[in-house]
Amino acid sequence: MRNMMRKILIIDDEVLIRGFISGFFKTSETYKNCKVDIAVDGEEGISKIRENKYDLIFTDLKMPRKTGLDVLKFVSEHSPETDTVLLTAYGGGESAKKAMDYGAYEYITKPIEISELELIIKRIFERRDLIAENESMQKELEAGRIFPKMIYSSKVMTEIMELIKLVAPTSSTVLITGESGTGKELIAEALHHLSPRKKQNYIRINCAALPEHLIESELFGFEKGAFTGAVKRTRGKFELADGGSILLDEISEMNLDLQSKLLRVLQEKEVARIGSESPVKVDTRVIATSNRDLTEEIKNGRFREDLFFRLNIVPVHLPPLRERKSDIPALVEKFVKKTAFQVGVGKKTIKSEVFDLLMKYDWPGNIRELQNSIERAMITTRKDVLDLNSFRFLNVKGYEREEKNNVSESCGYEGMTLAEIEKDLIYKTLEKTGNNKTETAKILGVTTRTLRNKLNQYEQED
Repeated sequence: MRNMMRKILIIDDEVLIRGFISGFFKTSETYKNCKVDIAVDGEEGISKIRENKYDLIFTDLKMPRKTGLDVLKFVSEHSPETDTVLLTAYGGGESAKKAMDYGAYEYITKPIEISELELIIKRIFERRDLIAENESMQKELEAGRIFPKMIYSSKVMTEIMELIKLVAPTSSTVLITGESGTGKELIAEALHHLSPRKKQNYIRINCAALPEHLIESELFGFEKGAFTGAVKRTRGKFELADGGSILLDEISEMNLDLQSKLLRVLQEKEVARIGSESPVKVDTRVIATSNRDLTEEIKNGRFREDLFFRLNIVPVHLPPLRERKSDIPALVEKFVKKTAFQVGVGKKTIKSEVFDLLMKYDWPGNIRELQNSIERAMITTRKDVLDLNSFRFLNVKGYEREEKNNVSESCGYEGMTLAEIEKDLIYKTLEKTGNNKTETAKILGVTTRTLRNKLNQYEQED
């Protein structure tokens, strides 16, 4: 959904307003692929809505030939899945309140501030993506695939999935632990989508990825004017997940001050936005993950013991891939098919000795490393068969690599120097990833900086 072209309609009798909003979409790196239509009054706007399906509509309040309220009423009756924003010079008056009753997501007071416009668009599209994600998952579940992303046959994972099926219908807090790359997020998704909350929002927060000064406002929201840049009252993720579930990924990265505020949310079932003294009741199921031993974090004074007990109502520990190697063949088959489809490299078969090699490797990066290794092998192997040479980057003790001349022949690099092979490999991987440098660096096992330095070097040479 995030990569699809979104359709926008701007309805306003002022040419400057139409130009300002449409210009924002045209010049924005994030939203430049959006298709923007224009209407000069409410009647023309309604006519366009009859003929097209829009993701987002901006409409002025006072216009000749049908008002903004007429437009909102028509949208609510004929296109309720479309988000709407009212443009008004009159602030939060009676008309703005009526607009909200007709289903408007938000209103913007003229003159329009670009920061406010950008914030509202961002939140609307994030919400639409979230709804689409949840609907997609629900369709898969209703089609009879209990949880299609999970691949397992080992006894330990079978037992874990049985536990998940038992716990999912409850509202109990669940703490999922395990090394990075073991599939903690997939288990969290399973808990939500197998629960009675499955039709409500499932929201993920990566506690390690957000700066400390942002994570509190993301979780709990804020009032207008609470801090610089707080241009409008904004609900936090706990409120957005009300009735659904929230995943606090890598919760061990949360600072102690925020841990105490989270503890209050778990105890009181309410959140207080930054800048507000009036708490808001929430019914949100909390699922947390950690790749660290939280008991050790408690001993070292980095994690609150009382919060740990609140989170650890139902503990789920995911074993590393080296302890569930019987799952590797099925995972490999899945990743080969997925890469062939997503990257467009064509279907490839796998030699039997490849499975022997993969079973002997310890996989310190777990399932994530296995998936990246399959993707790398698929992209860098020119033949239609994955063999031992396709995985020569794996260092497996006691496994002999084939002769050097066979390696270059197998991969289609016969007669090329090492530097030429490296250059060809980088450009080929960039092509397969649609010039995504971050994804290319990940597949090749180098940093983004290293990749950029190599590309700059090639430009100078050429």
